Amino acid sequence: MLSLFFYLPTYAQERLRITTGEWPPYVSEKLEGQGLMVQLAREAFAVSGIQMDLSFFPWSRAENLSRMGDRDGTIAYSHTAERQKYYNYSDAIYRGTYALFHLKDTTLNWKQLSDLKNIRIAATRGFGGMGNAFLEAEKKWELDVLRLTSSEQCFSMLLNKRVQAVPIDLEAGYALLRAYFGEKAILFTHSSHYLNQPTYHLVISKKNKRGPEIIRKFNEGLAHLHKSGRYTEIVKFWYRQPIYKNALPASYLQQRLQQPIID
Repeated sequence: MLSLFFYLPTYAQERLRITTGEWPPYVSEKLEGQGLMVQLAREAFAVSGIQMDLSFFPWSRAENLSRMGDRDGTIAYSHTAERQKYYNYSDAIYRGTYALFHLKDTTLNWKQLSDLKNIRIAATRGFGGMGNAFLEAEKKWELDVLRLTSSEQCFSMLLNKRVQAVPIDLEAGYALLRAYFGEKAILFTHSSHYLNQPTYHLVISKKNKRGPEIIRKFNEGLAHLHKSGRYTEIVKFWYRQPIYKNALPASYLQQRLQQPIID
């Protein structure tokens, strides 16, 4: 059986200070191993003899610390037009799926963003994985989006029917619902039409002169994980853990196991 624990180099040639936020099952202080993407990132760095010292902060502070150069980088960030002004991106660590969550006792049928113009949406402040088309429509007031401090606030408003939908990554969404509401999580579901399938990355501030070299080493380590089969082993291991099995629909996990995790 694959061990949750990853290998580290016998001695670290280099140590990097990396930030992130709480977003299970991908990154979490509360999980043994700290989450799927944390393990992938640690092992990718370890291939190049680099130790990743990870610190958790509220997402806005995690971003500010790396953006200003007070930390070396941040993990688990998707591409947005705004972030690309300030960050260099690694190769993809993982591909997610953004969907609109809603209550099971309501219907949410849509095919294009214009279908959502009369839908009240709550989204977490600073999150952009729903894609640039969504963000642009939000900016132009073509969508009715209320930005809140946390995903818990968004889901609470949905539960109380003060909003009609919450856009969030499927895997994070179901894990968070289980953590926030326990058995009441069964009251929620997601629309079958997806908003976006973003990739998540290590990002390094363009102010960091070592940034290109850090990205190069990380990408080399990530490529090694793919080539060796270790990447797939890690992901499938996490899919068998309670954070996944007890929260996500079995049909979704089965689909993920049958498809390429990263194209």
